[in-house]
Amino acid sequence: MNNNATRLTVIRHGETEWNTQTRFQGHLDSKLTALGIKQAEAIADGLKGETFDIIYSSDLERAKHTADIIAGRLNMTVHTEKDLREINLGVMQGLLKDEFILKYPEVIKNFHADPGYVIPDGESKQLFFDRITGALERIVDRYKDHSILLVAHGGVLDIMIRYTFDIPLSAKRSFSLYNASINRFTVNNGEWKLESWGETSHIRDIPVTDDFNC
Repeated sequence: MNNNATRLTVIRHGETEWNTQTRFQGHLDSKLTALGIKQAEAIADGLKGETFDIIYSSDLERAKHTADIIAGRLNMTVHTEKDLREINLGVMQGLLKDEFILKYPEVIKNFHADPGYVIPDGESKQLFFDRITGALERIVDRYKDHSILLVAHGGVLDIMIRYTFDIPLSAKRSFSLYNASINRFTVNNGEWKLESWGETSHIRDIPVTDDFNC
């Protein structure tokens, strides 16, 4: 790794009540479960000995609570960034996956087929991509050559890996998005590089969930 590169260590928040129910969250929120809190504590333990210059978090409570637990162990302060929120799922938010498929089959079909399709009362995959990459580039530019810890969502991680490897938004996901995973990127002269993905060794015997719903 280039020592002069900007380093981003990116965490997906701990498990939430709605994660366990397969209920769409988006910009709505649900509390961390007892397991989600244990996951956040395990992340904090796993990051002991590492040095960070700044901690950023999505302002949604599930990410902020996770970040606060980690920051408390590292004796740091969390800075929130609204543009790091999960995708706005509009009419999908608050519904169980099966409920939504029955109620809005055309919306889910269009959303998966067309990155430019805007969910009613929400946003498109392309708008989400632009929002997240814009926020990331601003943070990287602000803390160039520093070490940044960022706590956010599965959707944010999805965008980051697509941005790094130029994976189309229309391509089906073929990588993990584990709750409480540690994912590491570097940025040097505008070039993004993935250093590690989906680290869960810090979780040990604590279960983790892949995706639903970020």
